[in-house]
Amino acid sequence: MSTIKRNVSFRDKLAYKWIGTRLEGRLDKFEDLRRQLRRAGVNQSLRMFLSVTIFNSVFAAILVFLISLILKVLLAILLPNIPFPIILAFFFAAFAGFATYNWSILNLSFKIQDRKRKIEASLPIAASYMTAMASAGVTPDKIFLSLSKDDLDLYLKEDAKKIARDVEIFNLDIIRALEAASKRSPSSIYSSFLEGIVSTFTSGGDLQLYLQTTSESLMKEKLTQEKAYIETLGLLAELFLVLCIVAPTFLVVILAMVAMQGSISHDGLAAFVVTIGFIIIPLFQSVIIIMVDGSQPMD
Repeated sequence: MSTIKRNVSFRDKLAYKWIGTRLEGRLDKFEDLRRQLRRAGVNQSLRMFLSVTIFNSVFAAILVFLISLILKVLLAILLPNIPFPIILAFFFAAFAGFATYNWSILNLSFKIQDRKRKIEASLPIAASYMTAMASAGVTPDKIFLSLSKDDLDLYLKEDAKKIARDVEIFNLDIIRALEAASKRSPSSIYSSFLEGIVSTFTSGGDLQLYLQTTSESLMKEKLTQEKAYIETLGLLAELFLVLCIVAPTFLVVILAMVAMQGSISHDGLAAFVVTIGFIIIPLFQSVIIIMVDGSQPMD
């Protein structure tokens, strides 16, 4: 298996040179972050990730501080009556650095959840593929190697490549490679699946039977999720109909009737209609789109 080539940007090299060398002895305090990096599938060491994150935070703070100083000068020239204390520049800079650092950490959680969904979506098909391989007497290490090289469009191929890499390049036995994959997995279902393979293989059990039973169970669970999604989609369609069509139309009719009675001016009626048409309805539509996307199972 060919080794993976990584292109390290100039920014990353600079961050590692200036900050990474100063993190020696402090990395033990970030073990939870190290586990998050593995679960998120980030191909960076803990030291590199912290170096880049801190570098970006400092850069953002300096940039915002400079922009604030320019704004202070412009206000002093154009609007001299509006005060701009220098403490605001420091406040904006500190907030920018704090927000940049915390966004980098929070973004890992999003990556973990996204990776979890993709792994669990591709697991039933991958388990069926592995069942077919096991029925031909193929050993677990060769099964994952074959899965990593197959043309199947599965997200699990990336994890299979890492398992095959651990076996072929790092000379780990398949048991230790699967245990490492289980620990770095963001999905408890996939972790249990790998642990089941380890237990079956080490105890001399029937690997084909285990994979066949598990793949059938995963397929049933996937069908259940699809049915639940269809039901949820029906509820969201009704919600869309009520919030984006029926309720705004009813509200506009009521406002028109109130305006005819003179209780509201025509300008006020126009303002209400514009607010409903260009703010409220698009806002409701955006919320429903986000809900549909969040409830949609991965292919």
